[in-house]
Amino acid sequence: MGILSAAARMLPTGFSVRLDGKVRVVEDGCVLLAPWGTVLRLSVAQAACLDDGVVEVVDDASSKLARLLLDEQFAHPRPLKGPGRDDLTVVIPARGDADAVRDVVAGLGGVAVIVVDDCSDAPIECARATVIRHDRAFGLAEARNTGLRAARTPYVAFLDPGVVPDVLWIEATLAHFADPDVAMVVPRVLPLPGHKRWIEQYESMRPAMDPGRRECDLNTRRWDYSVPTTALMVRRDAAVKVGGFDGAFPAFNATDLCVRLGRAGWRSRFDPVAVVRASPPRSMVPWLHMRAATGYGSARLYVTKSSPERIAAVSRSWFVLGLTLLLAGARRAALVSAVVSLVHAFRLARSIPVDERPLWTALSMSALGLSGLAQRCAVLMLRNVWPVTMLATVLFPRARRVVLAVMLAEGVADWAARRDVPDRIDMARFVVLRRLDDVAFGWGLWRGLLEVRYGDSSLGGAGRKARGVAPVHLLNARRNALGSENPSAVAI
Repeated sequence: MGILSAAARMLPTGFSVRLDGKVRVVEDGCVLLAPWGTVLRLSVAQAACLDDGVVEVVDDASSKLARLLLDEQFAHPRPLKGPGRDDLTVVIPARGDADAVRDVVAGLGGVAVIVVDDCSDAPIECARATVIRHDRAFGLAEARNTGLRAARTPYVAFLDPGVVPDVLWIEATLAHFADPDVAMVVPRVLPLPGHKRWIEQYESMRPAMDPGRRECDLNTRRWDYSVPTTALMVRRDAAVKVGGFDGAFPAFNATDLCVRLGRAGWRSRFDPVAVVRASPPRSMVPWLHMRAATGYGSARLYVTKSSPERIAAVSRSWFVLGLTLLLAGARRAALVSAVVSLVHAFRLARSIPVDERPLWTALSMSALGLSGLAQRCAVLMLRNVWPVTMLATVLFPRARRVVLAVMLAEGVADWAARRDVPDRIDMARFVVLRRLDDVAFGWGLWRGLLEVRYGDSSLGGAGRKARGVAPVHLLNARRNALGSENPSAVAI
């Protein structure tokens, strides 16, 4: 993270990190095995700092070890405390919908609030907030920038009108800024509970703008992540230095900001313990338009220099090779993949301690990597390049059986992985909506790729009161639940 000096990157005393639940500790803590195929060796002194998978910062040595584990993605932060509410300003960009704005403000206690009215027909009035009105409509991205410039606190949160933050959202999000590397924290945006329609239940299982269900560092998640503008929090100075929000990315200006912060040397965290809820579309047409707008936003990032990492995510040779082999025939794909995995396993086994059955461990790690590659190829085939996939089914009869099998298998696997969601939909309807989701996203993606080059797009437009400071052990206990088999247990 090159923007800060080594001294500035020192983690504060009391800050802790916890090993990812899938990381194995062997040889008395001197060797850490990550299931994604990475082996990290520690000195005896470093291993002594590990206490049941947790490193607490008490001196320079433990601070350096905690930073190493964070940088290598072997651990997740467990901050003891973070900034207070006095250090936070909440910005609400709005155009109309004054009642929804006032509802959000009513649920924010103990923080400064700025409402930026982007030239609404009827001026927004809110007695409990500072209201800044644009003389003409500049767009919500510029409204966020207006609030960012007007804020006088070190940290700024952005909430859209109509959202309902859960009780501990502010405390859970602010705590991450105890790490001086962190410039953005993204909560999980979930639909409001109690929905009965197909689309609402599907959104409950698979939200449109969702980085995932496990905590992670967004700067290294280069595969199809998206940052919702619905709710996020930033370090003000860092966001200002990289230029704030860019209105050229209608649906993805928060993702673009996240990418630019990462390229500037900052870290962005996704914490599903911090939950914000919003109403999903209630009918098919608005839902499909929203999903298409998400694809269009992805296209803007794919073809601009602000996001070279995302271009690499869809152009790596092994994705293309795997997809080609899959369409050519499942047997050939399985054979080539097995050979590649065996070669990788034998190479990996050399770095695994003898006591840990190196070949077996390496094979299991390679199998996990292979399953991840299969998932990526399925997403690429059914979502990003589905027009090419459909053309292949017309030209090559053998590809039809493969594509049909992948369509069913990917949908069923995705549904099974989310079966613990309370407002879930049955498997058959989930698979149907999953494929419609892919078609809408891919259509928006391809339309965006063309229109970014040749013209403009029409897809660009697309509470509860806090109850005091949350106990830190409660927030960290819920983050620890992310390593369990029930990720939804972290909902507050």
